[in-house]
Amino acid sequence: MLDLENIENLSLEFGRKYVAPYTDAIDKEARFPDEAYSELKKQGFTGLLVPKEFGGSGGNCQNHALVCYNIARFDASSALCYMMHNVATAVLCAFGTREQKDEFLPQIAKGDITFALAYSESGSGTHFGSPDITEKTDGEHRILNGRKSFVTSAEKADYYLTYTNSCEVSGGKNNWITPNSLQGLIHEEGVWNGLGMRGNVSKPVRYENVRLETKRYLLGRDGEGETHAGLVAMYFVVGLGAVYSGVGQSAYECALNHCKSRKYTDGSSLADKELVRIHIANLYTKTQSQIALVKEAARAFDCGDSNAACKIFASRINATELVMQICELAMRLGGGKAYSKLLPLERYLRDAMASQVMAPSLDVLQVWLSDTLLAKE
Repeated sequence: MLDLENIENLSLEFGRKYVAPYTDAIDKEARFPDEAYSELKKQGFTGLLVPKEFGGSGGNCQNHALVCYNIARFDASSALCYMMHNVATAVLCAFGTREQKDEFLPQIAKGDITFALAYSESGSGTHFGSPDITEKTDGEHRILNGRKSFVTSAEKADYYLTYTNSCEVSGGKNNWITPNSLQGLIHEEGVWNGLGMRGNVSKPVRYENVRLETKRYLLGRDGEGETHAGLVAMYFVVGLGAVYSGVGQSAYECALNHCKSRKYTDGSSLADKELVRIHIANLYTKTQSQIALVKEAARAFDCGDSNAACKIFASRINATELVMQICELAMRLGGGKAYSKLLPLERYLRDAMASQVMAPSLDVLQVWLSDTLLAKE
């Protein structure tokens, strides 16, 4: 169980000790952050959102945002994989039956199992709210058929929270707690070679007559999956805002340290140049704006504020737009050292670019925000 009062220091120290040493290898090899994930499970971070009655830490959305932010300061891929596990956990906590909670939540709290999201499909793209995957009833079971286009942590997570069309409730959607080892689950290899966020090991997953025991694996009630997706969106969008705020913070710190240490033959430093000082002030302001809005959005959600959804959508839009600006300017300040990869700024830039296309994309989020702000009364 984590000390939530000290979660900021705990997660920051965790990132330094268990994430940072492997970041370069994860990026170069485009491999899953096994070392970091193993420690996340071992030290109770995967049980952050599990209620205390099931052995977890009983954390909230603010804790979720803060841990994702601090891990992302060392490796965005590790933070993203962890964030998606938290999202699935939050949905299981909110909508699972008592039997499902008794079975799965203690295992999550102990670090025995982790989750991933199987939501994105080629047919709906970055909207991910309109699945094509189908169900068919077979006695006490359902048979799933279809394809998920990107599953982060594929084959590394023990269960996929799989979004489908209900075959029993007209127009209804479902979430399934899907073990990753079931017969009929086909993981397509050699597809993911990301420009950035290279450690996600995102893979397409085909569901070919995947057979699931309905009572055990259908999350909550039949047809209520769209309600689940609403909660998925809140934790997911907050988490993405936190991840990209962490990337922005790291890019700023790298640029700041470079400007201080870059010396000229006359003994002055890059930081002595007035224009550079203005740029550093600009970077600092943007990084503070990123995480401040994410924290406020998470607080609003935890407190049940009526405008929480607007703040959540805005926080991700803000973090996405600013992280690209931050990394671009940091690259300029890094100069030749940045472009020759002697500084990690080009990795931050590549990771940042993924922020605008990761579902829900920047454009989709702006539509969501405008629809919420301009909702018909």
